[in-house]
Amino acid sequence: MNGAPAFLFAQFRLDTANARLWRGDREIILRPKTFDVLRYLVEHPGQLVAKTMLLDAVWPGVVVSDSMPATSVKELRKALGDKASRPRLIETVHRRGYRFIAKVTSVEALQERPKSQEASLVPKPIMVGREEELAQLQRWYSHVHQGRRRVVFVAGEAGIGKSTFANAFLDSIAQGDRLRIGRGQCVEQYGAGEPYMPVLEALSRLGREQGGERVVELLRKFAPTWLAQMPGLLTLEERARLQNEIQGVTQQRMLREITEALEALTAESPMALLLEDLHWSDFSTLELISAIARRKEPGCLMVLGTYRPVEILASGHPLRSMKQELELHRYCEELRLRLLNEREVASYLARRLPGNETRQLSRLAPIIHERTDGNPLFMVNVVDYLVEAGLLAASPEESRTLSVVRLDAPRSVRQMVERNLERLKPDEQTVLEGASVVGSEFSAASVAAALERPQTEVEACFTRLSRHEQFISTQGPVVWPDGTIAACFKFQHALYQEVLYDRLSVSHRLQLHQRIAMREEAGYGERAHEVAVQLAHHYSLANVKIKAIQYFQLAGERAATRGAMVEAEEQYRCALKLLGELPATVERDRRELELQLAIGPALIAVKGWATAETGRTYTRARELCDRLGDLPELSPALFGIYAMYLVRGDVKSSRALAEQLLRRAKGAQDSAAMLYARIALGVTSYFMGDFPAALEHLEAGISTYDPERHRSLALRYGFDAGVWSLCYASASLWLLGYPDRAVRRSDEALMAAQELSHPLMVAQAELWASILRQFRREADLVFRITDSLIRRSTEHGLSNWLDWASPLHGWAEAALGQHDEGIGQILKSRAALDEKGARVWWPYFLCLLAEAYLKANRMDDGLSALADALTTAGEYEEREHEAEIHRLKGEILLKQGDSMAAEARRGFERAIEIARKQGAKSWELRATISLARLFVSQGRRDEAHSMLADIYNQFTEGFDSTDLKEAKELLDELRG
Repeated sequence: MNGAPAFLFAQFRLDTANARLWRGDREIILRPKTFDVLRYLVEHPGQLVAKTMLLDAVWPGVVVSDSMPATSVKELRKALGDKASRPRLIETVHRRGYRFIAKVTSVEALQERPKSQEASLVPKPIMVGREEELAQLQRWYSHVHQGRRRVVFVAGEAGIGKSTFANAFLDSIAQGDRLRIGRGQCVEQYGAGEPYMPVLEALSRLGREQGGERVVELLRKFAPTWLAQMPGLLTLEERARLQNEIQGVTQQRMLREITEALEALTAESPMALLLEDLHWSDFSTLELISAIARRKEPGCLMVLGTYRPVEILASGHPLRSMKQELELHRYCEELRLRLLNEREVASYLARRLPGNETRQLSRLAPIIHERTDGNPLFMVNVVDYLVEAGLLAASPEESRTLSVVRLDAPRSVRQMVERNLERLKPDEQTVLEGASVVGSEFSAASVAAALERPQTEVEACFTRLSRHEQFISTQGPVVWPDGTIAACFKFQHALYQEVLYDRLSVSHRLQLHQRIAMREEAGYGERAHEVAVQLAHHYSLANVKIKAIQYFQLAGERAATRGAMVEAEEQYRCALKLLGELPATVERDRRELELQLAIGPALIAVKGWATAETGRTYTRARELCDRLGDLPELSPALFGIYAMYLVRGDVKSSRALAEQLLRRAKGAQDSAAMLYARIALGVTSYFMGDFPAALEHLEAGISTYDPERHRSLALRYGFDAGVWSLCYASASLWLLGYPDRAVRRSDEALMAAQELSHPLMVAQAELWASILRQFRREADLVFRITDSLIRRSTEHGLSNWLDWASPLHGWAEAALGQHDEGIGQILKSRAALDEKGARVWWPYFLCLLAEAYLKANRMDDGLSALADALTTAGEYEEREHEAEIHRLKGEILLKQGDSMAAEARRGFERAIEIARKQGAKSWELRATISLARLFVSQGRRDEAHSMLADIYNQFTEGFDSTDLKEAKELLDELRG
C-alpha cells in the first residue's frame, strides 16, 4: 500500500494514507495532531509509549507543553467511546505514558484475503432473523455469475431493516476487486424527481472508488450523456465539452447508452446496484430497472431495490404497475421482510449486550417485543434508550439490576426520536431542524444560510453529531459552481428528518426554505438549471410563487428534452397549479400559455390526444391566444385541438381545423406552421378515404421537412413532422398500389425516429410499421414489431400507444392460431381506448376483430363487429377501411353457405366500387380476388380471369407481397 498501511482495531479502520478514521462506513473527524497520536499508538500496539516519545514523534522540533499528549489522548477517548477508568483501547500507565491494548491488524497483511474476509473485521450493524432471506438472495445472486440478470425488490415497512439487510447481503458477496457495488438512494421530493437520480449517484460513487478510472473510461465511451451529469468525475474542460456534445439528449438515448455501459462494465466483472427507497423514485429510474429486467442478453448484473409497500398502495403509483408487469413475466423477484419474533429480539439483546445475565435478558425480550412489535428500528431505539438511561449496560461490569416492571420506554419510534433530541443541546437541536428543511441529504452551506450562521460553526456541530453517530452521518464534501466547498451530511433515517421538520412552525419553515433557495440559487448561478427541482421545491414551500413557477418550468423542460415525459408532466403541473393562485395579468397569461403548450406534448405521450385533460389543455391555450392577440403560439394550440378531434373520431371537425391552420400559416407566412398544416390536411384526407390528396400533402411535408430547422418543434406540437409524414405516406402508398415504395417510406420513418432517440417517436414509427405489415398480411412481422412496441410503451409509460398496439398484436396472435387470446386482446384494448375517448381507427380495429372471429369460426360475432364498423365509419366519416369492411362481410357470408352467395357478391362489388372511387388499388385487388374466387366456384372462369387480370396489370411493383402472389396464382390457375 505504498508504505502507508491501514489498520483495523475494534470497530475502527485507520487509513493512514488518507489520514482518515472510520467506524464502519462513517468517518470520525480528528484534529491532525490527535490523528497523529492515534497513528503512533496503533503502529506500536501493546508497547509502552512514553509521553516524550509522543512529543518527539508528533511535535518534532516544536516547543509544546508536556500536557499536549494527554489532551490528544483525552480527545481520542471521547471520539472512540473509550473510558480511562475501564479502557478497551488506550490504557494509561501512571506517570509514564500510554499503551494501545486493542488487537490491531494491518490491512497489508490482508492483501491476499478476499474482500469479504477483510470487511468482516469491521463491525457492522447487528442483524438477526434474516438468515432465510439472506440465503435466498445469495441463491439468486449465484445466477448472476452464470450471466443471468437479476432484479430483486426488498420490501418492508419503515424501520424494518431493509438497508441493513441489503448491505449485509452485499458484504456477503463482496469478492475483492472483481465485484463492483454501486449504491444510490431516492429521496422524497416535491413533484417528480430528477431523472435517474439514484443511478447517477451510484455510478458517481463507483467512479470515485478504487478502480474508478475504468468506470469513468467506460462511461466516457458508452454513456457520455450520463458522465456529463457527474461533475465530480470530470474536469471543467471535459464537462464543458461533453455538455456541448449532448445537446438535445433524449431519454431513449440515455437508456440505450446506460444499458450498453452496464453490459461493458459487467463483461469485466459482476456488478450489484443497490437502489434504496424506490417508493420515492423518479419515473425514469423505474423505466431503467424495467429495461434491465427485460433485456435478454447475458449480463452479470444484479439490481437490488428497496421500498415501503405502504407508500405504493395508491393505484397510480408507477412502481406498483411496473413491478406487477415484471412479476407477471417473471422478470423480477421480491423479498418481503417480516417483523422480528420474540426469540429474535432475545438474540439481538444477547449480541448487543454480551455478558448480561441470560435470565435478565429473557425477561426483557418479551417486553421489548410487545412495545416494538418486532420492528428493528423501534427495538434498537428502545435498547439505546435503556442503555442511556442507565437501566442496561453494554458490558457486565457496568450492569445494574433491571426492573422490567418499571420499564418506561417510549411506545412509538417518534417518541423515542423526540426523547433523543431532547438530550441534545438547544444549539444542536436548532441546527438539525435547519437541516431537516434542506432535505434528507444536506450541505452545511445550505443549513448555514437557512439559520444565518457561519458555515464553519454549523459544519463543526454536524461533525460532532456525526462523530457520535447521533441522527446524521457524513457524506463527503460538495463543491458548488461559485467555489463554495462544504461538508455534506445525511439523516440516518427518514423518520429523523420528519420529526425534526414537524417541530418547526409554519412561518419559520417558510423563512428557512426561502433562505436555502436563495443561497443555492446564488451558489449555482448560471448552472441553476442543474438543481431546478430542488429550487422549485424550496421556493414553493417558501411561498415565493414566481420563482417556484420559473424553476418548475425549467425542470419540466429539462425532463422533456431527455424524453422523461412523466416527470415533465409532473413538473409542469406543479407550475400551473401555483400559477393559478396568482392574480390575473397579461404577464401571468403569457406564462400560462407557455406552460399549457409545454405540458400538452407530455400529456399526449403519457395519456393520449383524446383525453379530456389534453383537450382542456389545448382549448385553454387557444383561449389565451385569443385573449393576448394573434400570436405564433396559436398554431400549435390549434394543432392540438385538431389532433384531439381527429383521435376522438370526429374527422369532419378535424378537417375544418386543418384548413384553418393552413389559412393562418399562409397569412402569417409561418413556414413551420405551414409544414404542420400540410401534415394535418394529409392525415385527415387519409382517414376520409381521399388517398391521392393525402399522399400529395404528405409528400409535400416530407420535401419541406428540414431536421435542423424543424426537429425542435416536436416538443411544441407533440410529434416530429418528418416521422409523421413518412408514417402516413407509407400507408397511403400501399393503399394506392405501391407496396414497395410503402415499405421504403416505413423504413425511413423507423430510421428517422431512431435518430431522434425519442421513445414517443420510435413508438409511433413502430406502430405504423406494424400497420403496414398488417396491410401486407405478414403476421409474423406484425407480432414481432408490436411485441417490441408493447414493451417500449410499458417501459416509458406511453399507455395510449400500448392501447393502439394491442389490437394489431391480437390480430397477429389470431392469425398465428391463438384465436381466443387474440380476440381477448383486441376487445380489451378497445375498452381501454373507449375509456380515453379515442375512437379513430375503430373501423380498422373492428375489421381486425372480424378477421379474428373468422379464424375462430365465430361468424355471427364477425358480422356483428362489421356492422358496428360500418355504423362507426358512417357516423364519424372515417372511410379509409370502408371497402375492406364490405369485403370481409362477403367472406364471412360465404362461410355460412351457398345461400348467402348473392349477398356476399354484393359485398365484394360494393368494396370494389368504393376502392375505385378512393383510388385504393390494394383494396380493389383484394376485393377482386374474393369476387373472382366466388365466380370460379360458380363456373364463371373467363369473367373471373378478365376482372382479375385487369386490376393485376395495373400494379408495377410489390409482386412478392401476399395479395399479388395470390392474384398471380389464381390467374395462372384460370389460364390453365
